[in-house]
Amino acid sequence: MMMFDGQHSAAGSDGTEIVPARQRASRPNGGWLWFVGIGLSVAVMARYPMLGVACLAMGLRTQSERFGAKGLVAGLGISGAVLVAWMVLDGVSNVLFAVPLVGIAAAISALMWKRRAGVTEVSLVVTAAIALCMAVDGFTAFNAGTNLAEVTSAMLMEVARASVGRGVEAELALVSIEPLISVIWPMVYVLSAALDALVAGFGSFLGSVQRPASWGEMPAPGQRLRVPQISLFDAPLWAVGVLALSVLGMGASFAAVPESQVLRTVSVTLFLAVRIIFLIQGLGVILGLLGRWRIGCFGRFAVIMVATWLEVMFVVSIIGLIDVWANFRKLPRDGSHNEAHT
Repeated sequence: MMMFDGQHSAAGSDGTEIVPARQRASRPNGGWLWFVGIGLSVAVMARYPMLGVACLAMGLRTQSERFGAKGLVAGLGISGAVLVAWMVLDGVSNVLFAVPLVGIAAAISALMWKRRAGVTEVSLVVTAAIALCMAVDGFTAFNAGTNLAEVTSAMLMEVARASVGRGVEAELALVSIEPLISVIWPMVYVLSAALDALVAGFGSFLGSVQRPASWGEMPAPGQRLRVPQISLFDAPLWAVGVLALSVLGMGASFAAVPESQVLRTVSVTLFLAVRIIFLIQGLGVILGLLGRWRIGCFGRFAVIMVATWLEVMFVVSIIGLIDVWANFRKLPRDGSHNEAHT
């Protein structure tokens, strides 16, 4: 936690005392208000899930920085109590969707508080959230007499049908993309959990900004927060292994193997999910080189627009994959290729 120097001029009533006196650090006030805010954040998830995740992560991080592990545990206790009360009032099935959201906010806040929010740790949190969300929705679908794959695929087909419109050509387009949707439907959960983790990280970062005890105080130069930069992002080596396994799985799914459809779905999902890591890595390479070459704002915007267009052909992701070995930005690496952000 950033601590702020409480140095003020201890001027006497006659204005002749000029030696600055160090004031005793004041105890944090209004901590109970943040606990109330934590409870309200969980309640907000009923209407605005992402807003609730951001506010909950911010409250948990603030209390963790102020009171340490006790503040985090107290915040989690309040969150759990609100969830239980919500289940009693509205029914368990109507509240289960909020459990993964609370888990993501809590896990990301705790990791960032401990300065351990690296690529591997965040990926594990996202994976656990995906599994929990799929289990909750799968349970709901099972009670309705169907399964998760059918429900999610049907939802995506409805979205596609609304996008392409009606007519013979539209129906032909829908028929052509239906096999693809039946394979990539788990990406709905991957992207949703990744976005929730990003929102929780933003809220946790805001919660780490220490408010000064009194007006006029400023943090010491070495204690100011460092904003995470994409140009410093470095993918872990395990991502390469997951990419290789996913490619092998996709190849094997077209052979005569049992449950080939399941194998194809899992492999494609892993491929697209790990591609996100290499996409960020590729963007980090581009931004790092643009900064090294001191390219202006217009030039950066143009390059990023071109890179976005080229990513349709996986160009930026391939750059990120190559950078795992080439290290275009000359980043210091200790073998883990991982950086924890606060």
